[in-house]
Amino acid sequence: MNKAYIIIIIIAVLLGGGLLLIPDPDYVEELSPQQILLDINNDSRFWSTDMIADKIIKQDPSLLLIDVRDEGQYEYFSLPGALNIPLENILDPEWGDYFDAEDYDIVLYSNGDVYADQAWILLKRLNYKNIRVMKGGLNCWAETILQAPVPKQSDPQEAFELYNFRRAARQYFGGGGEITTDDPAEVIQVSRKKKSGAAEGGC
Repeated sequence: MNKAYIIIIIIAVLLGGGLLLIPDPDYVEELSPQQILLDINNDSRFWSTDMIADKIIKQDPSLLLIDVRDEGQYEYFSLPGALNIPLENILDPEWGDYFDAEDYDIVLYSNGDVYADQAWILLKRLNYKNIRVMKGGLNCWAETILQAPVPKQSDPQEAFELYNFRRAARQYFGGGGEITTDDPAEVIQVSRKKKSGAAEGGC
């Protein structure tokens, strides 16, 4: 099934039965479904793994990574500095201050795009700003950063420059272990890294 149709179905479900999860509308200025549909087709809502790797390496203070997977997956492997807010808890009042902070570029991620997209829709419905999704999730992170393919000799110079960046990033983030995708049947090999605390941290 076309991904666009899947996203529209997700929106319909979330804007229908999913409205039960949303706080009292008397206190929330909600974004219209029409605006959400416009925003969901805007590619600027996605950030690439390369962009995020660069910001992590440079310790960009404006980056706030949100891992929307469950706690077990987060503890096994996550990106440095990521905060774990599982999808089912994304609208809990205790997290509202994070999403209200205008100084942050908030990037949601999961193993693929599915859970992060669902979280993005819920948060956009409540009109939170600066909410983005890491394109391809951790699967794409593994393919581009941890297992960057070597360019062909016929590729342009830009491909070799990107490969050199990704190779340096791979050395920075390390390289064993595995994570499952949003499809439990699929497995990607990645590094298992130690974290000192919860706050550390186009495919």
